[in-house]
Amino acid sequence: MSKRGQMLFFVPSLLIFLVFVLLPTTQTLIDSFYPPRGAGREFVGGLYYRYAMTDPKFHQSLANNLIYLFLTLFFEVTVGMLLALGLEREGRLNSFLRVVFFSPSVLSLVVIGLVFGFMFKEGVGVWPAMLNEDRALVTVSAISGWAYCGFYMVIFLAGLAAIPEELIEAGRLDGAGPWQLFWKIKLPQLKEVIFVSLLICFTGAFKAFDLFWVLLPNQDHAAIVSTVLVNEFVKFDDPGYGSTLAVILTLMVLLTVAIIWAARRLWPGTVNAAVAAAKS
Repeated sequence: MSKRGQMLFFVPSLLIFLVFVLLPTTQTLIDSFYPPRGAGREFVGGLYYRYAMTDPKFHQSLANNLIYLFLTLFFEVTVGMLLALGLEREGRLNSFLRVVFFSPSVLSLVVIGLVFGFMFKEGVGVWPAMLNEDRALVTVSAISGWAYCGFYMVIFLAGLAAIPEELIEAGRLDGAGPWQLFWKIKLPQLKEVIFVSLLICFTGAFKAFDLFWVLLPNQDHAAIVSTVLVNEFVKFDDPGYGSTLAVILTLMVLLTVAIIWAARRLWPGTVNAAVAAAKS
């Protein structure tokens, strides 16, 4: 392909990225250093950032975000891997169950939130009080797990299908049971799949919004950073502090990606290591 042809493919994507990602991101960063528009546009420096470091509402939302992150790690990734292991073999029943578990992941989270919100509504729902202060985060995490565990199941099924059958047969010939096959052969071979799943899960937990906004619209005790920053924009008309929280949230996502990427290199998990472990 000529350079002109390459540019025809490259320029539209660049324009879309510039208009819908780069320019809004730059504007958000600029707004985090200025007060609300009605109060003038005098540069305030890191005032909002210093306030965020002492804001108990932000601290509570960040703690809720971290709790939600680790809960979804179990309800989504761990459950998804267990489903993949249980439905690994081909068969009509397993194929049907795969479709059943994957189906919720194609639904809108807003729709899911409305349905479960009606089920948990006081005086009407079949399971009232599931969204009270003590249970709200666990309930929302479980709903998110129900919606997305099938998505991770498909990812792990693809990873399991890519494991060479020779490794499994070598382990069985050496007397390895199901647990030894999983721990010493399958798990090391799922290294890349696990890290991709962790990356999706962790970044998704920080970007979560829909379920919390629909199920917990007025519950500050269960607010997360994304709902707090939207409230600052919409409810309190403070784009400066809302932009500051958006910048902090973006930095946390980037830090999470960097940590996962660095941890990825600490796990050797090679084919030779798996074969040696299976024979030991």
